[in-house]
Amino acid sequence: MNKYLNIIIISFFSILTYQYNLGFSLYLPIVLFFINYNYKSLILILPISFLSLFFIDSSSWIYLLGLDIFLIIYALFLSKRKNQLIDLIFIFLINMLSLILIDKDINYREIVIYLAFSLLSCLLYMYFIYNVSGVFAKQNSFRNYGFIETIMGLTVILGSSTITINNINISLFVAMFYIMYMSQNRYHILSIFLSIISMILLNMVFKIEASIILPFISAFYIFPGVYGSIILICFCLTGWLINFQYIDSTILLISIGVAILFEILKHSIINMSNSRNEMVEDVYNQAISNVNNEIIGFASFLDLYAKEFSSTKFYNQKISEGITNLTKHYCDNCYMKKECYAKNKNRLYAYLKNMIIYSKRSDYESTNQELIRFFKSCPYSIEMRKSSMILYEKLNITKESSKANTLVAEINGVSNILRQYSVDNSLKNEFEYEIFYEIKKAICDYGLALTYFNPRKILINDFLIEIGIRGVGFNEMKKILEKIGDNYITNKTTVVFNKVERGRTYMNMIPRINYEIDYGYGSIAQSENGVCGDNFLIKELANSKLVAAISDGMGKGYLASEESNTTLKLIDEVTNTSVSTTTSLQILNTFYYIQDYLEKYSTLDFVEIDRNKGEVLFYKMGASTSYIFHKNGSFEKIENENLPFGIEEAIETKNYNICDNDIIIMSSDGVFENMENEEDLQVYIQGIMHMSPQNITYEILKYVRDHQKKADDDMCVITLKVIAVN
Repeated sequence: MNKYLNIIIISFFSILTYQYNLGFSLYLPIVLFFINYNYKSLILILPISFLSLFFIDSSSWIYLLGLDIFLIIYALFLSKRKNQLIDLIFIFLINMLSLILIDKDINYREIVIYLAFSLLSCLLYMYFIYNVSGVFAKQNSFRNYGFIETIMGLTVILGSSTITINNINISLFVAMFYIMYMSQNRYHILSIFLSIISMILLNMVFKIEASIILPFISAFYIFPGVYGSIILICFCLTGWLINFQYIDSTILLISIGVAILFEILKHSIINMSNSRNEMVEDVYNQAISNVNNEIIGFASFLDLYAKEFSSTKFYNQKISEGITNLTKHYCDNCYMKKECYAKNKNRLYAYLKNMIIYSKRSDYESTNQELIRFFKSCPYSIEMRKSSMILYEKLNITKESSKANTLVAEINGVSNILRQYSVDNSLKNEFEYEIFYEIKKAICDYGLALTYFNPRKILINDFLIEIGIRGVGFNEMKKILEKIGDNYITNKTTVVFNKVERGRTYMNMIPRINYEIDYGYGSIAQSENGVCGDNFLIKELANSKLVAAISDGMGKGYLASEESNTTLKLIDEVTNTSVSTTTSLQILNTFYYIQDYLEKYSTLDFVEIDRNKGEVLFYKMGASTSYIFHKNGSFEKIENENLPFGIEEAIETKNYNICDNDIIIMSSDGVFENMENEEDLQVYIQGIMHMSPQNITYEILKYVRDHQKKADDDMCVITLKVIAVN
């Protein structure tokens, strides 16, 4: 049942069981069970319990006040220890104390009875804990949250039997409501059990003959949807019309009202709207949708590739020469150079490039607000526009000959890539779809208001389940959802925050993150260039993995930066798909290989960290040496053995295990290989490992800048620190 409604109903009625000289032996284990998993439940339990006593038996409020004081102390201090033995001692002592205080005239026989009640209370609590661990384990027909709700339902029915309105005991209608809920929530066996026990209790103990209707209600509500309520209403109307002698007509009419009330509340108290078959079908449809999304994502990657490689290196070199010509004749001697560079430095290259390419379009700058502002502030905009037209004429370079020569290579290359893509998908192992039904069922059985459940990825080593829950915070639900996921998914799970929207908290269940990664990064261009040719990428994937990459474009300045940035953009795009990293890089390298007529090469230093397994995979294509520094001061060197990206087809990987406090250093060739004494830098890094990754990055760049180097070169550094999750 919905968590908060369940707490309200149980708190209101279960406290009344003390009137049968049971003390708090039924009330206490239930309340303790609620607050043991969330002590904030007391905020709801205490006022509802006092409200119940205020209307029913206000003379006993002093005993409840004493109990609540102990419960508050327990919630604030003892519950944080999660020690079941302490819980049982607490329950036993508080029960004995309450029973003795309530009964002023006590004898040995009654002490034995009180001991039995206190032991019963402890057994109930142990049973609750055992069964809730069944929610945190694979459920079976004898162990799930439904048994807890059955016992709580019996307690509520017993407590409500103390209330009579106009000679009608309301326990009958409370029993109806619980039986309706159990049947509609597909606990059919438990619903029948509850109906039979309730009928016997109400008929034999409280002489409520109308309780014979309860097993019928259990049977009626086995039918799905609204049919159960329709059958019950028809049954009651028939009994009312024929003046059925065993059930009073007033009770029949009230039963109709209970059926209508249940239909109104049903969607808020029953979280499971899907049957097992419907859930499996939903996951299957999602799997088909994922295939379509993968195809669309791969097509987007191809579009990006086509866009980025639509021009040759010779063509780009001419553009770069044209930009250099413009800046040399106009920008270098401009009196607004300093202000312009400060405002437009990151965009100036694109402005000048597009000025040359679109120089013959008179309306070009009018379509771009940034360009309008640039041309208005530039004192040489008219002269630069005229020069751009002249430069454009010089770029009339035909590419027809290269098209014919590369057409066959491109077709063969794309064919190989599609084969690799197909093989990669065929090797993926999916979960049994019923696992997702079981996870969803367990979440609902726990009493959470589940509003969204969507298995987006269903691979054993790459899964993503999106979960939305109403009325609770992320910190409150994280551990609970992880416990549920851990017992259905062998590789364990981690729940990460997604967003909060309209009172609902959305979370993602992904493979267990056993290692967090803290990182820092930085780059410095060589002294005569304003643009660093080395670029980097750091990205957390949805499958508990993190990737980091450094690319060094051939040459210097804008052109080198463009080449390395293009490589990283393609890496970023292809990692959005569920293709394995090895296949992704093989696909990219094949693209570069079949396009070698562009003479467009770049290095790639790529790292993939599996935060679930504690493994790091290195892919190096023409890249600089990387290091893994261990907390004991030792280190491992991962050296490059391959040519630059796109020059050879083979891609080799190296796997390493990582440990807590390991530090991974990635860099371009302007750092370690560029030092006159590389060993000194290694020793220096060993001495600063206690710093944060970002400070380590700054210190490395500063050290290289201030010490003797073989050549002045671009520098880029990424520092990754491994932090084990307890």
